[in-house]
Amino acid sequence: MSAWLSEPRSPFVRPGPREQQRAATRERLFEAALAEFRRCGFERASVAEIARAAGVSRPSFYAHFPTLDHVLFELTWRLSLEIVRRLATAADLRETLDRLVEGLIAAEQTVDDPALFREMISVFARRPAAPGIDGDEIPVLTELMRRFERARAAGELRAGMAPRQAARLCLSGVFGHLLGVDASPDERRTDLRALFSLYVADPA
Repeated sequence: MSAWLSEPRSPFVRPGPREQQRAATRERLFEAALAEFRRCGFERASVAEIARAAGVSRPSFYAHFPTLDHVLFELTWRLSLEIVRRLATAADLRETLDRLVEGLIAAEQTVDDPALFREMISVFARRPAAPGIDGDEIPVLTELMRRFERARAAGELRAGMAPRQAARLCLSGVFGHLLGVDASPDERRTDLRALFSLYVADPA
């Protein structure tokens, strides 16, 4: 697993005098949970086994992750931050979306487990969502909304589209593709670029 993915980058961690120790425990639980998902699948994963592998009690797991869905959300959060870094210097909407394609492919390869990757994506499609999980908060959606707003002002967004709504629809389409289509990286590029072309204004 990439080093950056092993760093404590949780959206739930709050600063405090014992935060370093808590962060280390949380990281052991996170890594143990991912190993358990890979070993037996998300649906069969055992919280007791995850806690045992991390060297803590079962209640300690729940103190850090109220549900197993929260582990998946954390994984998505970390991958999302890496994608946002890829977008940072994109010059326009077209380049932003091209980099998003590459970021999504890299994320899928980082997880390196198709079933786990689909479970991670599907956490946002479940209703009702687990308490404390809000798909609207993931960094890549926030960044896409900002860039779609900028693209509208620059005339790069297809006419008639509201930027925030377009960003939500765009990411929902991405998630649907990642969930429903088993594809090679090249096929992902082709399909996602076709999807993104719906949002980019035609050249003048």
